[in-house]
Amino acid sequence: MGRIKFGIHPAFFLFGLYFAINGKVFYFLTYTLVAVIHELGHSFAAYRAGYKLKRVVLMPYGAVISGEKQDFSYADEITVAFAGPAVNFATAVLFIAVWWIFPDTYPYTSVAVTASLTIAIINLLPAFPLDGGRILLATLSLYIKRKTALSIVKGLGLALSAALFALFVYSCFVSLNVTVLFFSSFMLFGNVFMPKDNAYTRIYSYYSLSRLKKGKIVKRIAVNQKTLVKDLFKFIENGALLDLELIGTQEKAVLSCDKTAKIICEGNCYSTVFEEAERFFLRRIR
Repeated sequence: MGRIKFGIHPAFFLFGLYFAINGKVFYFLTYTLVAVIHELGHSFAAYRAGYKLKRVVLMPYGAVISGEKQDFSYADEITVAFAGPAVNFATAVLFIAVWWIFPDTYPYTSVAVTASLTIAIINLLPAFPLDGGRILLATLSLYIKRKTALSIVKGLGLALSAALFALFVYSCFVSLNVTVLFFSSFMLFGNVFMPKDNAYTRIYSYYSLSRLKKGKIVKRIAVNQKTLVKDLFKFIENGALLDLELIGTQEKAVLSCDKTAKIICEGNCYSTVFEEAERFFLRRIR
């Protein structure tokens, strides 16, 4: 499956330095931990859909993700985007429960609750590259061209960045708020300097028969005409290979592990196993 690579943007260090100068190192560490938990929420949801994050770059108030290919459905895209804030809401409830059971932890749990709720709510704003922007992008893509939808959410992101910068300038004359500047910079970076490969990559793109030197476990799984290719992912553990027994055919049909590997690696996740078997192996099996 591969490991997620973590990177840290220079702005993140500046963010940490700012908190250190103001004697709020614990706040910074807490927000960092919550941001990582947030991204792991995305990662778990993507894994369930058959994809993985390739790289996560920590930024002030969030992170930028990248990968190689994104071809899952808009419904899954929305699920993956919402997973991060959902995990933050869940951790906020968890920290509240800890405080309720152990009242002495309030000075620490209150910070964690605030950080969790802040990152969750901010990320639900409908502007790119925030999760709310990704949800809006997927929703708009159902009705208009993807390119047009992307232009809309990126435009909202740039507008939000400009508004935050204006708010920072105003704070210079009232009560300086540098964190607004960091957030504005994050929004600007996410919309202007975002790499083109900002997506997810198939988890099992590595899945092949080339790693048999030490042997592999082979499992036999029975599927029917409604089983999707993405449904096979949950059966693969520690690189185990699959034989598929196709139930519902006129004659008993079994796909050997080499044919199953081709379907898993190259097949459309949202097609049925039957459809992909027919497409790859050029014969009807129904």
